[in-house]
Amino acid sequence: MKFMGMKRVLALSLVLMFLVGSLFVMGCEPDEPTVTVGSKEFTEQLILGQLALVALEDAGIPTEDETNLGGTVVAREALERGDIGMYWEYTGTALVEFMGADVITDPEEAYATISEWDLAENDLVWLEKTPFNNTYTVMMRQEDADELGIETISDLADAINEGVPAPEPGEWTFATDHEYEARDDGLEQLQVHYDFQFEDYEVMDLGITYGALNDGMHATAMGFATDARIAEFNLVNLVDDQEFHPVYNCSPVVRQEILDEFPEIEDILNPIAVELTPEIMSSLNMKVDMEDMEPREVAEEWLLEQGFIE
Repeated sequence: MKFMGMKRVLALSLVLMFLVGSLFVMGCEPDEPTVTVGSKEFTEQLILGQLALVALEDAGIPTEDETNLGGTVVAREALERGDIGMYWEYTGTALVEFMGADVITDPEEAYATISEWDLAENDLVWLEKTPFNNTYTVMMRQEDADELGIETISDLADAINEGVPAPEPGEWTFATDHEYEARDDGLEQLQVHYDFQFEDYEVMDLGITYGALNDGMHATAMGFATDARIAEFNLVNLVDDQEFHPVYNCSPVVRQEILDEFPEIEDILNPIAVELTPEIMSSLNMKVDMEDMEPREVAEEWLLEQGFIE
């Protein structure tokens, strides 16, 4: 009887060991591969991030939303570390900020240069670029520009250098965000390139410059060419007649290891990118900035309309 009891104990022990081992193995299984999508913090980037997330999810690819990370440096460092698997970046930004290249004003040359470099140096793949070019712009109120005959940045520089009286608030002041003040292709070099100096400038949070200009707090301001508030507030983009600002076409930039795991990403996102014209991107931005829609809602609506998702 003792012998039979010992066999039962041994058998139970083996069963328990098997169960514990099975649970341990199950708990140690690797996580399911996931595409973590990031973005910068402004409207257009939030929409682009959601376009990628919604399209990938519709195709059955597991995703994680890490949009609204912060500025350019934060998003890029997250991509390089592998904290995110992709985000949308602008050709001109990457050329100047990451590659340290000279300004390139031809869209095809800019795209070819940065995509070849980033793949060779960082294993980062640039998918198709958008037709829209969201370059930095120097803005004035339309009525002020018309009254003073200012159409280009050179006209603005001449007016300031010649002592032409400034419109409201009475000084040639400039509203800028933090990044444009600090960039190599930003405020300081703009003034050097066009040989003039604003009387003063104010640094403010991203996106506030449009309202500050519209409300008469500053005579001029920086913005982004596809921002819907330019038309809404009756502002005008001064022509960058000396081609100071780089071109800023946008592309999904994806870690090579993510594409190796999910090669179908290219077929999903490339057709979306090539449909994003300046008019379309501006209209999507307007839905968020002027109509208070959520970026994901805007992305879903447009993707459905275009037949990219069901």
